[in-house]
Amino acid sequence: MCTLTWTRGGPGQLEVWFNRDENKARPIADPPSLCELDGVKFLSPRDPQGGGTWMIANEFGLVVCLLNKWELGVHTTLGRRKSRGQLVWNMATARGVDELESFLNELDHYPAFTLAGISGENERFWEWNGQELREVKGAMPMTSSSYCFEAVREAREEVFSDGKRGSDFHGSLEEDASAYTVRMNRPDAQTWSRSYLRLGKVLTWEYLAEKVNLEGEPECSLVTLSQR
Repeated sequence: MCTLTWTRGGPGQLEVWFNRDENKARPIADPPSLCELDGVKFLSPRDPQGGGTWMIANEFGLVVCLLNKWELGVHTTLGRRKSRGQLVWNMATARGVDELESFLNELDHYPAFTLAGISGENERFWEWNGQELREVKGAMPMTSSSYCFEAVREAREEVFSDGKRGSDFHGSLEEDASAYTVRMNRPDAQTWSRSYLRLGKVLTWEYLAEKVNLEGEPECSLVTLSQR
């Protein structure tokens, strides 16, 4: 359950917004921090349950975001189910969007997902349905929901079509939080974080960690990473 939008400015200029929604029984994720994998520096929050992440941004200016395809269920081929979050974590070493394809060769044990690779120069998107991988167009807003997916998608697309963008859209300003709003809340799940990335010579990640049931102001943290 997530919602993703982005905008590109001049060469190398990129802004990305990503809401992460999750079950209220799941452990709260760690906020983004500076990490390193195989000599590549990157920023990422981390899921303490799965050990992976839903989003990374590295020193090459690559942003990777994963949205679960709940509407397709969790069907995979026979065998041990793998963490989608760990797949994203390993992608932190990619030098650019096109390199992501090399991580998508053996997906048999992963549940369905949509993967977005975005940089200041280009973008690519893939869908895995548990059996087949295909490249798709990345129409905004990209969204997922485990509850009434089509109705939720239509509601969020309508707000986007009305002109809401950026933090206004992802904060669901002027709307009461529900299962259908971008900043969502329902009995079993809610938006737990809102991320806003600005990419130039320095990558800046503003992370808003929400309170239970969205009661009170979120906790804000800020991390930066110089670009190569």
